[in-house]
Amino acid sequence: MTIEALFADYVGFVWRSLSHFGVAEADLEDQTQEVFIVAHRQLAQYDVQHPRAWLCGIARRCASAYRRRSHRRHECPVEKLPESTDASDPSLRAELDLLSRVFASLDEQQQEVFVLYEFEEMSMREVAEALQCPLQTAYTRLYAARRELARALALEETT
Repeated sequence: MTIEALFADYVGFVWRSLSHFGVAEADLEDQTQEVFIVAHRQLAQYDVQHPRAWLCGIARRCASAYRRRSHRRHECPVEKLPESTDASDPSLRAELDLLSRVFASLDEQQQEVFVLYEFEEMSMREVAEALQCPLQTAYTRLYAARRELARALALEETT
């Protein structure tokens, strides 16, 4: 597979992944480019059977380096607000706020597995490869994330 084909097929996925991994919206374009530069350098060395997982692993490492650099620049990442909500519907705002708080309560590894599996619709094998963990560990993290989300949502509903 060529880097052009990888870019054409997976640029949106890489963009979303970087956003999920904490890259600020203003820096997404630069960090997406960085992911594909790294992929271009490594392409000849790897037999890429699962390109999304491979690119996700690169994106995760690039986002980690980005977050370390932002700390040195004294930047403070902020949570991203929902893109569009009906401001006149307070129940919708309350539900979104609840979901955001509950999701933020998960640890980073659980968030990563949950987002890649549930939102990006990656197979668990691809998720494990992307996060460089054993397959069973990925399943365990997904189970824990679902259990914690269900528990936190149930607690919120009773209050």
